[in-house]
Amino acid sequence: MTDTKMLNLKKQSGISATFEDNMIAFGKDIVSEPVRTRTLEDVRPYLMHKDATSRRKNFYLMYRDPHRTQDEAVFRQYGIRYDITVLFPGTIGGKKGEYVKTIGHTHSAAELYEVLHGTALFVLQEIAGENRIFFIKATKGEKVIIPPEFGHITTNISDEPLILADLFQDSVKSDYSFFKEHQGAAYWVSALGLSSDTKDNALATEGITLTQNTKHKKTPIYTAFVSDPKQFSFLLDPKKAWKILDEQGLCYAEWKEQLA
Repeated sequence: MTDTKMLNLKKQSGISATFEDNMIAFGKDIVSEPVRTRTLEDVRPYLMHKDATSRRKNFYLMYRDPHRTQDEAVFRQYGIRYDITVLFPGTIGGKKGEYVKTIGHTHSAAELYEVLHGTALFVLQEIAGENRIFFIKATKGEKVIIPPEFGHITTNISDEPLILADLFQDSVKSDYSFFKEHQGAAYWVSALGLSSDTKDNALATEGITLTQNTKHKKTPIYTAFVSDPKQFSFLLDPKKAWKILDEQGLCYAEWKEQLA
């Protein structure tokens, strides 16, 4: 793990925010819910090894609904929430253990992620149907749509903090039960690569590159949303989300990259 100097996230996120001393500080013009944390005990039921240990107290931080006061009306009108999540670097259970990850959840609506800093590996699991597993690697500035009804876990595969933003339908509830029951996704991501003791899930080794919203590729999702919220109606309508996915197409490429 390397020390990270102060990061000014304003240009990347579109709002006044910095990351320093392992926390996000927002500008005076930003209101937000109190930060929420996930500790080792919080994530333990979702780990490959439930008896894993770690010297790190907090695995990740969740900042819900940070926004400029003048933008509150548009977020409330469209029922969309903006969040920022920080995943700290490292492994759980020793140097060869799982990378730090979110506990994962499923919901009926699409979700749009944006990497503000670091490198993410999104693990998507098709809960119904063929139970396929997909991997999406994303770095700073890249945006990823999570399809409706797909379980998803975010993993920090780098040696620096992973800072993510996302847009999501505020009224939709996240379901954590699938990943809790199965101790995570069908395949765990560790410093050794991918591993699984689950035999009833088919692994799709294709890495999916999702390039939706290319019009706003260089524009933060916060800025794009407050400028033209109607473009994000797919977050409220699963059929529109799938239409975007179908029109853009999924670019398949054999996934052979090293995780470490």
